[in-house]
Amino acid sequence: MMTLPSFEFLAPQSTKDAVGLMDQYRDRAKILAGGTDLIPSMKNKLFEPEVVISINNIPELKKIHFDPESGLTLGGLVSLADVGHNPLVTENYPVLAEAAKKIATPLLQNKGTIGGNILLDTRCYYYNQSHFWRKAVNNCMKKDGDICRVAPGGHRCYAISSCDTVPVLYAMDAVITLVSVKGERKIPLREFYQNDGMAFNKLLPNEILTQVQIPKLPLGFRGAYMKLRRRQAIDYPMLGVMVGLILDDNGICLEAKIILGAVFPCPWEVTEAQNILIGKKISEKEIEEASEMAYNTAKPMDLTNFRPAYRKRMVKVFTRRILQNLSQQAVYTEEVLA
Repeated sequence: MMTLPSFEFLAPQSTKDAVGLMDQYRDRAKILAGGTDLIPSMKNKLFEPEVVISINNIPELKKIHFDPESGLTLGGLVSLADVGHNPLVTENYPVLAEAAKKIATPLLQNKGTIGGNILLDTRCYYYNQSHFWRKAVNNCMKKDGDICRVAPGGHRCYAISSCDTVPVLYAMDAVITLVSVKGERKIPLREFYQNDGMAFNKLLPNEILTQVQIPKLPLGFRGAYMKLRRRQAIDYPMLGVMVGLILDDNGICLEAKIILGAVFPCPWEVTEAQNILIGKKISEKEIEEASEMAYNTAKPMDLTNFRPAYRKRMVKVFTRRILQNLSQQAVYTEEVLA
């Protein structure tokens, strides 16, 4: 039976107190929100913090607010269940709601949070194992080792981004708020991640994610997210594909976003595929070319229990399916967004 390591538990009542504690302990502390990833990781000795700081007693982090002009604001502690089922989200950002409902099970969605999903650790078959298993293979670069088991000749970690809401938020130009004792900073999500399985985001050791802000969707926006996993519940994504389009009244594509998740250590925007669609009325020709470009861009490695070649092939399948569906949908109107 795997047990938790010893730690000191603190439960501040305000954001100010929480960031004060984070500034005091920094790398020796971990923030506890839903705990659906942190607790199992601590049992596997992936994280062994001296202090666990629960932020669950801070009510302002659980708020949802929608303004027809400025968009949606989610507190960092808003549960994935609320993201998936709250009318403010489902009626105005349905693709985000659908992505949240694809995460794990209803039980875990009630505990997991939007902030936790955004900050979710990268995953790899060689990393996300018990301490006993990892020790038997002499560990890996991401935890206690000196080489990447996926690419022993490489010089960095290739663990993949595995957060389902992030490709959607990325495509919708979401901005997150990070707070420390020095104040707050707002950073667009597309500037927050980096292509390194260990240093995969730009969160500082003394910061807490307090808000996610999603701007009002432009007229003509439509989007969809598809997820590859072995089971229809519980499993992390082996691949995620988000496509967002803005079409005018004549069906001409004004803007396109194609974001791949669970392929690289960060969400990956396939700009070449997007450029194929922009300025055109999307036909089977554009769909095939964009899907092929997404396929060529994806370079999954052998770090999940699906073969890389299959995951790569499904990039093309998912991209094509989504584009075929979106090109035939009715466009969102101002009344729907209001």
